[in-house]
Amino acid sequence: MATGLTGKQIKDDTLTGDDIDESTLVLPYFINTSYTANASDQKVYVRPADVGSTNSPGVNNKFITPSGGKLKYVLIRSDSTPGNTDIGFHKASDDTPQLNTTATETQPVNIFTEDRVVKATFSNATFNAHDIIGVSVNPTNNHGRVNLTIVLELNIQ
Repeated sequence: MATGLTGKQIKDDTLTGDDIDESTLVLPYFINTSYTANASDQKVYVRPADVGSTNSPGVNNKFITPSGGKLKYVLIRSDSTPGNTDIGFHKASDDTPQLNTTATETQPVNIFTEDRVVKATFSNATFNAHDIIGVSVNPTNNHGRVNLTIVLELNIQ
């Protein structure tokens, strides 16, 4: 068993199956989405696989997790100035039809400058394999046209 990995080992493909403990590997996963809410300052749930948002969780607002993991952070950018904005992480387990409307974790961000990326970093947004997860955005002012990148870490199982 290897005692440590270096970038050179990974680049030159010298690792073998015996050198890797696959249970410790983490796979980053990115979800890019966008929505427009120019005349609303209400909480919305973004659609991870489709453009748009809704005011309550539904079939288009959830992502089925292939393995356990965690939400690392959300990058958000608006062409408006939504101001103080809460980014919420929502989840539910199998046999639950929709996301829980109470966030598992909420991170506040300040979006006071239009067209500038703001990062919401999460610390307790974990999930299990086959959970459904989603993200909500709740600003003080109108959302505007919003782009999000949702960054997950998936545990290889």
